[in-house]
Amino acid sequence: MSGAIGVLYKHIDGAHFFVSYDKEGAGLCVASTDLKTAFDEVAKQLNVLFEHNHGKKSNFQPGVPFEVFKRATDASWLIAKGADQSGMMIPASIQPWMSNLGVQQ
Repeated sequence: MSGAIGVLYKHIDGAHFFVSYDKEGAGLCVASTDLKTAFDEVAKQLNVLFEHNHGKKSNFQPGVPFEVFKRATDASWLIAKGADQSGMMIPASIQPWMSNLGVQQ
């Protein structure tokens, strides 16, 4: 493991979704209508899933603080609205959640 798990963020029908397609994050799916609630829950769920899937405890933390993530998300919405007046374009991003495990295995 590289010490980071890629977490995909999307806003769909009023809910903020965080999922991971990385092997280490298998099963992650967090959603809430409140962005901060969903963001904060990701690390908690990754810790539980990683221990369940790999038998090791870890301490995952987001790669950037919530305030930075929110600013980037808000900016991507503004860009999408400017580029696509129809409103069909939905911004998404992949964010790293870091682990205290470092490089192992």
